[in-house]
Amino acid sequence: MADAHRIEDPHLYHLFDGEPVLNVYKSDVTNLSAGTPGPDLLKQCIEMFKHATEHRMKKEEEHAYLFQYGITSGLWEFREELAKFLSAKYGDKVHRQNLILTCGATHGLQMILTTIVQPNGVIFVEEASYMIALDALKQFSGMKMVTVPIDSEGVDIAAMENIVREEKSKGSWNVTEEKPFWAVFYTIPIFHNPTGITLPKKRCEALVRAARSLDFLVVCDDVYVLLHYGNAVHPPKRLFAYDATLEGYAGGHVISNCSFSKIMAPGVRVGWLEAPARLINTFRASGYLRSGGGVNQYMAGLITSLLELGLEERLLDILVKTFKFLQANSRKAH
Repeated sequence: MADAHRIEDPHLYHLFDGEPVLNVYKSDVTNLSAGTPGPDLLKQCIEMFKHATEHRMKKEEEHAYLFQYGITSGLWEFREELAKFLSAKYGDKVHRQNLILTCGATHGLQMILTTIVQPNGVIFVEEASYMIALDALKQFSGMKMVTVPIDSEGVDIAAMENIVREEKSKGSWNVTEEKPFWAVFYTIPIFHNPTGITLPKKRCEALVRAARSLDFLVVCDDVYVLLHYGNAVHPPKRLFAYDATLEGYAGGHVISNCSFSKIMAPGVRVGWLEAPARLINTFRASGYLRSGGGVNQYMAGLITSLLELGLEERLLDILVKTFKFLQANSRKAH
C-alpha cells in the first residue's frame, strides 16, 4: 500500500520513462504499443520551432498580443490557419467559427463533459476502446458508463439504439440550453483504437440519425484521421461532416475532438474541437474559458506560424511516410 504521507517523484524525462514496454526511446525496438512518435521524429520539430518562433516574434514586436489573455474560442488567426489546413487535408470545408482551441484531446473531452452534458448523465462507450480515455471518463463519478457492442464494421447501431433507449427511459433528464445533452457516446469512428476499424458510410449515417432521434451527443476521438496511409487523396469522411450534411439537420449532435499530439508533437499540448454553432456559443460563454481566456495562447501563435510557413504540412508528410514504412515492414516480418 502506498504511503499517504510520501510523494514519489523520480527524475523522469517523459511520460514513458522507466516503462518496460511503452518506452519509445528504446532504439532496438519498433514500439507499436504507444501512440506517440519516437525521438527521431520529434527532432524534426527543433528547427521547425526555431523558425516559427522567429517568425511569430517579429509579429509581436508592436503589441505583444500573444502574451495577453486570449479570446475564449482561441487565437483568431490560429483557427483561421487551422481551418484552411484542415479543409485542404480533409477535402471538405472547415470553418474557423466552428473551432475551439484546447490543450489536446483529453482536455477537449473534459471540456465537453463539464460544459454541455448533464452531470448525472450517461456515457456510452464501445466495448473495446482507448483504455486511457476510459480512465479519464471514470473520473466523472456522477455519470453512469454503459458499453455498447461492436462487430467487424464498428459499433452495432441497432443494438446501441436499444441500449440507449432503455437507459433514457430510466432517468429524469433536466436538460437545459446550457447543458442540452442527457448522454454522450465516446467513439473513434476513423482508424479505431484498438481495432483499426473505420465506420462505414451507412453506419455513420445511421449513428447520426440515432443521435438526433434519441438526442444524445456523439464525441468523436478524431486524432488519427490525418494519419491515413491509403491511396485516396483524402481520409475517410469524419462523422461531424455527416451530421452537417445529412438531411434532417437538428442543430448538431456531433463534435470532432482532435489534437496536434499525433500529427506534430505531444509536448505542444494543443488541440481543437470542431462543433456546431449552438455548442460553440456555449463553450465560448463558459465560466471556465471566460476566467482564463483562450487556452495555450502562446503555443497557438507558434503553430499559426508553422501552418503559415507550410512546416506542419511538411512534417505531416514525413510522419505519414514513416508510419506507412514501419507498417509495411512490420507486416513483412510476420
